[in-house]
Amino acid sequence: MSGYSIELKMVGRTVVVVGLGPVGRHKAAALLAAGARVTGVDPAGGNLDLATLAGIEVVAQPYRAEQLHGASLVIAAGPAEVNGQVVADARRIGAWVCSASDPEAGDFIVPAVWTSGSLVLTVSTSGASPALAAALRDRAAQALGPAAAGLATLLAELRPLVLDRLTDSLARRRIFQDWADPRWLSLWTEQGPDAVHQALLRRIEDEPS
Repeated sequence: MSGYSIELKMVGRTVVVVGLGPVGRHKAAALLAAGARVTGVDPAGGNLDLATLAGIEVVAQPYRAEQLHGASLVIAAGPAEVNGQVVADARRIGAWVCSASDPEAGDFIVPAVWTSGSLVLTVSTSGASPALAAALRDRAAQALGPAAAGLATLLAELRPLVLDRLTDSLARRRIFQDWADPRWLSLWTEQGPDAVHQALLRRIEDEPS
């Protein structure tokens, strides 16, 4: 599967997850955490542990096409025969759809994700092996360590300061490119976040505006 990787802003968007088995519940929870309004459709929904569905509107009914009304995104996580109908119905209303049982049939796949602060790491095998993607994600996250996530969060805090203080676009570019230098991660590991914070502030002050 060839594709174009993007990060969607889901705050306030309506998402319908059809099928509230382990896969559906996991995806529903992740979408809820991203700020989406999530509806879960499953005939057995009324018998599920409500604690695992907190914040999700559960429709304990068999799937019907009208349940997708208003959805920006659809997750088909039910039986294969139901998922096929969900994909067709979502396409008909112009909603993007992911099929858990047949990744090639949908419009997108969900990669393995690791989030820490402002840092988001995703690994995909284009649907070939979600288990391998998860294993590689965990290995990469371990290799990055806490310094990478901490630095990303700090840079997100400092970015508005750069935009405010430096009016010259080339000066801004020099700062932003310098942020990618591995020395900042090394400094974080050796001397801690306060040392990095002070060094970054000095770097900004030393840059001609």
